[in-house]
Amino acid sequence: MIDYAFYKRVMEFLANYLGLKDRLLFMNVLRYDEVLNGVKVLVAVYQVGTSEVVAYCAVKFDNAMGRAEPTCSKDEEYVRRVYEEMT
Repeated sequence: MIDYAFYKRVMEFLANYLGLKDRLLFMNVLRYDEVLNGVKVLVAVYQVGTSEVVAYCAVKFDNAMGRAEPTCSKDEEYVRRVYEEMT
């Protein structure tokens, strides 16, 4: 289960990364897995009101290095492949 603090951190990070911090967005966590030195998440980011998909994102959070590696696209299949290849 993902706690609110992690959800908020991921959503804020992705909103800034996508250049959408001034828009109302919501995020659906599709997958969450632990990996060496951190976690990886697969999310869908939507526009509030229209429920339009803004992007699908695969993000690996590396706790040892203190950084995040995002890959975002509107192509869900591509992002799912990227997510599966993250270690």
